[in-house]
Amino acid sequence: MAEPYFQFKKFRVYHSAGGFKVGTDGVLLGAWAPAKDGDSVLDIGTGTGIISLMIAQRAKVSVDMIEINPIAADQATRNVMCSPFSNMTVYNESVAEFANCGKQYDFIACNPPFYSHSQPSKDVSIRLAKHTVTLNPADLFRHVNQLLKFDGRFAVIFPQTESDVFFKSAKAEGLFAREIVNVFPQPDYPLIRLMVCFTKLDNGQPRKTDFLIEKSAKRHDYSDDYMELTKDYFLRF
Repeated sequence: MAEPYFQFKKFRVYHSAGGFKVGTDGVLLGAWAPAKDGDSVLDIGTGTGIISLMIAQRAKVSVDMIEINPIAADQATRNVMCSPFSNMTVYNESVAEFANCGKQYDFIACNPPFYSHSQPSKDVSIRLAKHTVTLNPADLFRHVNQLLKFDGRFAVIFPQTESDVFFKSAKAEGLFAREIVNVFPQPDYPLIRLMVCFTKLDNGQPRKTDFLIEKSAKRHDYSDDYMELTKDYFLRF
């Protein structure tokens, strides 16, 4: 049986490691994350490495990728080695351990575990990927504050149901929302995700936009915004 993978236009992501599949959240954050040429980038909880690979496709960056799960870290390393991108390194350790390295970054991205209100899975890989057993929002923002340069940016995606705890945790660490993208699955559906760019600088009210994934209830009837955001990555566009 062939090993499962997701084929993008310029790279392939193997995702057989349990709990770390290519999904909409990772794709959205990877395509949107406002990293730029010359940035030093840190990807916290990289999983398959998809966010880092998407950033590396469009910007000339150096990327450090942290992953606590050794199986996922091995797979992320393989995905990086099979890609056409360089200056990418995977570290199999927790962000708490990595935060002691003394490095600081221009840009940090994270698609964190956030199912704190559901029953944790019995599968260890899925539990590490999806539940806040190893990284809760308060700890995440504390480590980000330590690892982010004074003028750096932190991009994260989280469910609307978790928004209060994420914004409170950010405020406690002196991080301010600069841009907020409200993600809706379809018209007339409630808000499901927020993509937020935080900084250490308080620039007043954040810029807010709405983003629609599909323009109707028909499967794969994607919105113009979604196709524009992902057109450089997906084979279908």
